[in-house]
Amino acid sequence: MSSYFNFIDTKALDKKIRSGEFPFSQKLFWDTAVEKIDLKKNQRYIIERVLTRGFLEDFYMLLQIYTTTEIKEALLKSKELDPKTINFCSNYFNIPKQEMHASSFYN
Repeated sequence: MSSYFNFIDTKALDKKIRSGEFPFSQKLFWDTAVEKIDLKKNQRYIIERVLTRGFLEDFYMLLQIYTTTEIKEALLKSKELDPKTINFCSNYFNIPKQEMHASSFYN
């Protein structure tokens, strides 16, 4: 795991994930009732929201809940990413920026 996660309580976050409740910061999903968000059905929505607006704790949980392949697939299909998120995701997940659909909106 990345050294970034040395600054957060990963044991508490792992426990939160195992609890079965919606694990992400509810402030990220102000426009949707979190009880209605399904981690599998709404996967791309969650990934986009966490990557564009989430905290380090949310990013950690995202990496625990979804595989790198699932995250990459969501990133490649997304039209919601801003330039900073595209740059971060390109570097972190080793995806060329031009392969991300959202990057075409910023060129």
